[in-house]
Amino acid sequence: MKLSLLLALLGAVSARQLHEGAPEQEVPAEQGKEEPGEPEPPCPTESESFKMTMPGQEGHTCRYAFVNNCKTFWNAQKVCARCYRGRLASIHNYVTNHRLSCMVRARTNHARVWIGGYTSRWFFHVYPRWVDHSAWNYSNWARGNPWRFWKSCVAMCPVGGQWSSVSCGTRLPFICEY
Repeated sequence: MKLSLLLALLGAVSARQLHEGAPEQEVPAEQGKEEPGEPEPPCPTESESFKMTMPGQEGHTCRYAFVNNCKTFWNAQKVCARCYRGRLASIHNYVTNHRLSCMVRARTNHARVWIGGYTSRWFFHVYPRWVDHSAWNYSNWARGNPWRFWKSCVAMCPVGGQWSSVSCGTRLPFICEY
């Protein structure tokens, strides 16, 4: 009796989430972690960053800053917010992905850079999200990605622009959008 009730409840939760499209917006635990008493790192200098603008959708201009200073995913997000009043970049089309990967490839020897995506998992389903909460309407995952067994953050390979799942605690250069 108890087992059938549990299965019925799980079925109701799964059906509700399928209807809504995904689990509730989830913020990874790493986002809020800070070392007590640790001072805010200084904003990137001009020698540590490169700024670029490109046309966006509906006549808007998109501004990006590539920071060649390695940070964890959530610390990179904090730098984007504090220093550029922006966020890690969300990518919504092939052209933007290609231009950003070319910009980064010309300015770093790192194999990957942070972009603004992270994944959460519900049972065996992976739900990718952007830190700016915009629609996930484009992806360029490398073969074998995204990881299906744990939460991760999204990094772009400058050569080819493909994305991979990476532990959010890894220190990488990053792209801010502001």
